Amino acid sequence: MSTSSPEKPWSLASKTAIVTGGSRGIGRAIAIHFARKGLEKIAITYASNSEAAQVTLDECRRLGTIDILVNNAVLIDMKLYQPVDETTADIFSQLMHGNVYSAMAVTTECMAHFPPKGGRVINISSAAAKMGNPSPTFVYGATKAALESITRSFAREFGVSTGATFTSVSVGTTATEAFEAAKESVPEEYLNAQINEATAARRIGTPEDIAYVVGFLASEEARWVNGASVSANGGMKEVLAALG
Repeated sequence: MSTSSPEKPWSLASKTAIVTGGSRGIGRAIAIHFARKGLEKIAITYASNSEAAQVTLDECRRLGTIDILVNNAVLIDMKLYQPVDETTADIFSQLMHGNVYSAMAVTTECMAHFPPKGGRVINISSAAAKMGNPSPTFVYGATKAALESITRSFAREFGVSTGATFTSVSVGTTATEAFEAAKESVPEEYLNAQINEATAARRIGTPEDIAYVVGFLASEEARWVNGASVSANGGMKEVLAALG
């Protein structure tokens, strides 16, 4: 990844990116923000099941050099998010596969297509990884904690050999389609608390709020950020309390 021009800070000119789950919500905002920053080529895919993950892997091979990978896809089939006493081994496996393994598999494939130095992998995680979560989001939080752990492990294992950085963005409550869908299965009092008292800014996030953070992590200016989980939650009060 070449050094950014001082006249165009955080530029992504001439870069190629893959954004999974990029057709809506946070992924769409990231793709649009990348385009505004001068990205040359972008592939938008979905990768939270084996068939969709294969499409993403095919895109890796088609594009040749890949500078940036954003693993944003998440399994949002709300029927799978059940109270803990109704969560079967099959449901648990599906969620772990969709939210963790798919990102790991896509990252492993894409590493072969990184430039010699400066590749970027950005995994979209959640504040739920750091919280005690109510039913039915027990397993969702566990999948995101696993994703953050894998991000750190990739940085340790492959940071030197690939010259790439591996980071995660810990997203708080954000106004997306998935959030709207989740309203029906999350306790009303919990949801109201999230909306009314969620952050120090007293609002929930927007997809653009997250896209700006990802845009920075994808840039040359973020070359010294590796293995980190970057909070993008507006000072989410429950996370601040959990972290002491």
